[in-house]
Amino acid sequence: TGQYAGMPAAKPYQKGNPDITWESTNTTNLGIETRLFDRVTITADVYNRNNSRLLYYVPLPAMTGYSGIWDNIGEINNKGFELTVEPEIIKGKDFSWNINFNISYNRNRVIALYEGQPITSGQTRIEEGYDMDSWYTRLWYGVNPGNGEPLWEKIIDNGDGTTSVELTNLYSDATLQFTGHKRSPDFTGGLINEFRYRGFSLTANIGFVEGIYLYNSNRELFDSDGSYPTFNNMNLASGWSRWEKPGDLATHPQPIMGGNHDAHKTSSRFMEDASYIRLRNISLAYQLPQDLVRKLSISNLTVSLNADNLVTVSKWSGMDPETGSLYPVSKKYLLGLKVDF
Repeated sequence: TGQYAGMPAAKPYQKGNPDITWESTNTTNLGIETRLFDRVTITADVYNRNNSRLLYYVPLPAMTGYSGIWDNIGEINNKGFELTVEPEIIKGKDFSWNINFNISYNRNRVIALYEGQPITSGQTRIEEGYDMDSWYTRLWYGVNPGNGEPLWEKIIDNGDGTTSVELTNLYSDATLQFTGHKRSPDFTGGLINEFRYRGFSLTANIGFVEGIYLYNSNRELFDSDGSYPTFNNMNLASGWSRWEKPGDLATHPQPIMGGNHDAHKTSSRFMEDASYIRLRNISLAYQLPQDLVRKLSISNLTVSLNADNLVTVSKWSGMDPETGSLYPVSKKYLLGLKVDF
């Protein structure tokens, strides 16, 4: 993969580590499953999981000739719960209504890293005492109402063990810091409703994700305050506004040909709440009565109509909160006919 003096050459791909071992996991779990009033099934689990000797690619100084080395460097703790409730709302001879509701919660914390040194990769940083999915970047403060310029936070060391915060319109002076946001959600879950009436059945599956923040990288191009005049600009979402005159309390800086003080560069400005509720699937089916299918010399005939991803409710300004900046999840429709002989 290399060259030397214009000739093909071989070079070591990575530095070996004979001390690598398996990762280790210790888990404590408490669960309960019960049925109440012969109508409601409840399953609950609480867990505490400790992962140690975690494999991670540790950067090395350039003088070593390698970019890094794989090593067992850390320890991470996960704790949370999972809950499922399945009530049978109506149990009739011809009509029934069942619900399946589930929700899960997880929190992780970095307990230990190699020599206690944090690992920064792009806009994320793994550091002891923090969630391993924490965002770490320049903290966007908004727009100066007096001149329409962007503002970021700059942390000042006071020299006495304390710090203070001031605002700056210079991107290079802004301080890299934890933003208080993370890529992992607070809660995830779903709700399934199932209705049955004689030969008809209707099922609706709703999923939700709450408390997750993603970086909308598309806005660096399409929401760039004039930095890329040859690109189309996005329409401002509801509640957003562009600075036009002194005194405006705007969410977006004044647009200037060539950009406004690097306002389009990487910062928490383009981090958005990607929480969402989505109707993942709805299905309607009809099974013909047995006396009718027998006349057709078959044992069963079912007609069904399925639709996926019909409705999504979210504050995310991009194409899809589930895929981030990638192409959105598509809507699908399926008409089915099932015949058993």
